[in-house]
Order: sequence, then C-alpha cells, then structure tokens
Amino acid sequence: MKSISKYLAAALLVVGLTTASTQAQIKLTENETQKLYITVNTVGTAQALNHKNAFTPQGAPLAKVSPGFQNAFGDLGFIGKFGKNEEITVVMDLYLSSRNHPSQTYGNEGYILLRGVPENLQSLRFLKPVLEKVDIKAGHMLVDFGDAALHRSNNAIVQKNPLIGNFVVDPNIVSIGMQVASKPGRFGWLVGGSNGTTTEDWNVGRGFAYNAKLYAYPIEGLRTSVSYIGTDQSDNATKASGGSSMQMFTGNRSGERYAGILGGGQAPGNVFPQAGEKFSAAQFDVTYDNGSPITLYGHYGRTQDLDINGTLAGTPEEKWSYYAADAKYHITPTLYAAARYSGANVSKLAGNDSDGKVARIQVGGGFWLTKNLLMKVEYVTQSYSGFREGQVVNNNVAAWRDPSFSGVISEVSFSF
Repeated sequence: MKSISKYLAAALLVVGLTTASTQAQIKLTENETQKLYITVNTVGTAQALNHKNAFTPQGAPLAKVSPGFQNAFGDLGFIGKFGKNEEITVVMDLYLSSRNHPSQTYGNEGYILLRGVPENLQSLRFLKPVLEKVDIKAGHMLVDFGDAALHRSNNAIVQKNPLIGNFVVDPNIVSIGMQVASKPGRFGWLVGGSNGTTTEDWNVGRGFAYNAKLYAYPIEGLRTSVSYIGTDQSDNATKASGGSSMQMFTGNRSGERYAGILGGGQAPGNVFPQAGEKFSAAQFDVTYDNGSPITLYGHYGRTQDLDINGTLAGTPEEKWSYYAADAKYHITPTLYAAARYSGANVSKLAGNDSDGKVARIQVGGGFWLTKNLLMKVEYVTQSYSGFREGQVVNNNVAAWRDPSFSGVISEVSFSF
C-alpha cells in the first residue's frame, strides 16, 4: 500500500499540473438571429489497478497490470443557435482523442433541434402549431434512454460524473434517427426511431429501433422516468458475421474509464448484456436533488435478446437485470465525497441458464481547483460470481473463474 500511495500522490501532482477538462461555452459570434459557441474538454487519468483470477477463455492467466497514465482524451464541440428566439439549434461534437481512437479525430454527434419556426422560414409556418407543443430532433444523436447520461462520463466530458468510472452496465448508443419530445415541464414524454445501429447500415433484413420515455417531477427536487427501447435485427447475420446489431451496451464511441484490466479493450470491466439482435430493454430511473448538499441517483433495468444468433441456426436467448445507486455529498462548495454501487445479474447467458452476478463498488470524491478545473480520485473494486463452469462474458472474460479487479484511479479535467 505504501508504494501505491506514493504513486498516487505523484500521479495527482503530475496530472494536476499537465492536464485539464471543460464544460462551459465560449461565444464565438452573435447577432440578432444567430449565435455560435464552442466547447472544449480534456482530461488526464492515472491508475493503479490490477486483477485477480483473470484468465483468457482458453485458460491462460492474464499478466498483471502495471500502474501508469492513460492516454489524454479531448473533445471539441460546436453549437449554433438560429432565430430571434433560438428556434433552431445545430450541434456537432468531435472526439479529438478517445480510448477507441486515441490518435485521430472521430465524429460523435451531429444533429438539428427544431423548437419553433424562425421568422425567415415562413414556408414552414404550417409547423407552428406543432412546435408550440413539441420539439423535433433529427440527425446522428445519443438515443434518449434512461437518465444515466446525466451522471456518467463521456470521453473527456467527465465533470457531471461525481466519480471516474461509469456504471457496470452502461446503456449508451449514438444512432441515426429522429425524436419528438414534449416541451419541458413537470410531466413529459418522448418517442423516437433510429437505424438501431451506430452508423448507416444497408444490410438486407436490418430492422429499425424504437424508443420512448415518460418522466415526471412529482415533488420538488425529485425526478422519475421510465424508458423503453427495442429492435429486431435478427433477419440478417450477427455483427461478428457482417450483419446488423443494436449496440446498446457496446456502442459507446469513446470507450470506458478503466484500462488494461481483464484483457483490456474498449471497455474493460463493463458488462455487455446482449448481442443486439431481437433486443429490448426497459429502465426505471430516479434522481433526488433539492439543492441540499446531498444528491441521490439510481436506476433499475431489464434487457433481453430472444435470438442472439440472428439468421444463424438456433435461437439462444440472453436475459439480464442491472441496477445502480449513487450518492454525492458536498462537504464544502468546492469539495465533495461520492459513492456508487452498480451491478448485473444474468439468468440466461448465450442460451444457457446462469446465476452469474457482477458487482462494482466505487468510493471517492472531487475537489474543484477552479470553476473549470476538477480533480477526482476513486477506489474501485469489482467481482464476478455465480457463473457456471465455462461461461464467458463479453467474449473474453472467463467469468466462471470468479475474476475481480481493484485499485485506485485519479483524473484531472478541464472544461470551458
């Protein structure tokens, strides 16, 4: 523990001096009918994580993971608002560097949001009665499922996450489609449709995905929501065979926060509950934030895939439930502590019965060095248990051997 403590002290100092992340907006230009903003985020991360009982599916032990620094990640965003009452918003978000694409710029979102009819587009005035009731969003955008996006890190945009790692099951997909939502209020709804894939897809037999959400603020400071999403991509081959897949839990374009453990990859430690063929998921979320020092958030979800083989022989099923709860407590206006528990249970894994469970515990906190500069530290431990002999998760984690990982991770982010 002494060596880890020394390493972390040095890591926090170096990261604090050499990296940063950002979330405010810089106004580039403005006139009566148009405004243009830019956002920049960057984050640097150091970790001292290691795993136990970690093997490849073939039974070879995985090497230990040395402490060190992750690649620095960065985001660049552009926001355009048009019309006297900002009736049209155009958003474009670029990953300058990410876990999945550390050495190249990579597109994330690009969409248009229509809130009303601008004065110079009177040819669209027939939409005015509709846009007085709803907003219309179209393009390449994050599918609005659950409320976890308000509490998780997205590449270098990390300051809304009180901790460093995300949830052990992390529903997050950017897809091409359209969404119609009620105007903000005490009660609301939205419905949407998309390709059900992260990019354009012309495979014969590709289905469409449909999602919906209802939300309410029953009392001051309390938000509840229920979400649903589903698609049927099983009329063509699986993703691994060149077909289509609803990558609801695997399509995160930025990758996840931990690195190197359990065989590495884009999201080591996360659980991918389904293949995305004949897929559906529902999630209930609750958030409590009444302006006091304590903020609470939790969710519970269920997901199933009734035919993970697509057009291949057989119709094996996969069924999971997942859940999370976290709390954040402001000790002072610039210092806070946080804790989170997230987990997942599986009853059907690749068509076979299972009693598998994955549990992640995160404890840490953050300190605002300035209003744009946030330093965070976290202790994390995660374990797999109850899986039947030979059962593998995410194609590479020999879950039946009860692997685990733990350690400390720190980051400094800057956002403007």
